[in-house]
Amino acid sequence: MNLLGYRVAALSQRELAHGFDIFLERRSRAAFPFVSANIVWQDNSEPVVDPFVVLKLALRDGAKAKDVRIAFTGLTKGNPAFLKPGPDGRRIVTGDPVAAAAKYVPQMRAKADLVVVLSGLDLDGARNLARKVKDIDLILGGQGGRETRIDDFPEDTRIGLTRIQYVGDQGKNLGEVRLFLSDKRTIASMQRTLVSLTRDWPDEPVLARLMNSTKVEINAFNQAQAEARSPFAPPARAVASAPTYTGSTRCMPCHEAEFAIWSKSAHAHAFDVLVREKQDFNPKCVGCHTVGHGRPQGFLTATATPGLKDVGCEACHGPSSLHPEPLAQGYGRTSTNACRDCHTQENSPDFDPAQYIPQVRHWEETQAAR
Repeated sequence: MNLLGYRVAALSQRELAHGFDIFLERRSRAAFPFVSANIVWQDNSEPVVDPFVVLKLALRDGAKAKDVRIAFTGLTKGNPAFLKPGPDGRRIVTGDPVAAAAKYVPQMRAKADLVVVLSGLDLDGARNLARKVKDIDLILGGQGGRETRIDDFPEDTRIGLTRIQYVGDQGKNLGEVRLFLSDKRTIASMQRTLVSLTRDWPDEPVLARLMNSTKVEINAFNQAQAEARSPFAPPARAVASAPTYTGSTRCMPCHEAEFAIWSKSAHAHAFDVLVREKQDFNPKCVGCHTVGHGRPQGFLTATATPGLKDVGCEACHGPSSLHPEPLAQGYGRTSTNACRDCHTQENSPDFDPAQYIPQVRHWEETQAAR
């Protein structure tokens, strides 16, 4: 965030996921302030960080005024289950975002020309906020995966004097908002753009190196956690009525032709991709490159369960310990629709069923729809 040039950020619930002390340590390295009006101390309802900040920002050359004062606050969704311990036995909770805005927005307006909310609310919550608290100029958010139009549309992106811009989540889009101000430093008009961050955009080299090194560090942390939990495969505790995973080599004697096709496919070497990218302990990746990860008797690590790495037979057909008896021919029915469980738009944007499925086809044409 420092490298990206952040000037202010909203404190939300995720920033406190690892505890208040860890947040304080990370905040000490930030070159910008965190703000929140409704993450508060439970004992006195006062914000844990500054409820808002006013930044004086220079205007472009030729403007009648040299600068504009913009007040920023942060609001997150009220969560009754959110409770974090702080120092001296104090606890951190979330308050009602509408009530918090009603309290602080007038103070922000008194000190600034424009009032901006950095929103951790979902889009419906942002619209409700604009209806209840009238003096907000702009609400910016990326919570919940929904995107808004890039124009002023009644009851959608403009409610009263408040404009709303949401860009979706997961960093897929970049939003740009350009404000054109009147002589009184109020918003005369606004120009909004939503840029999809596809592979067409090249990586910025410094940030790319930072992201890659961070992924490696996270993978190393997950590796240490996984090996601490179970450096070796646990003893099998199969129950007769609960099939378990056995590995693809057990399928070969009866399904030799199908096994040969699978062996030549990318599925048979799927785990190598994670090893090469140093993501072989990333739980968000491992599940789609192994068999049964996160399930009873499924993949743990490449050392503990080497027979379950890669996308083996049981990744699509299910655990096979009770096959062929008593499941017999009823076992393993699946559909190519299951491909989309892993080949999502996010994980596999280039996935084209017409191109990919023939590479792994090991069934008769009449069975393709099964």
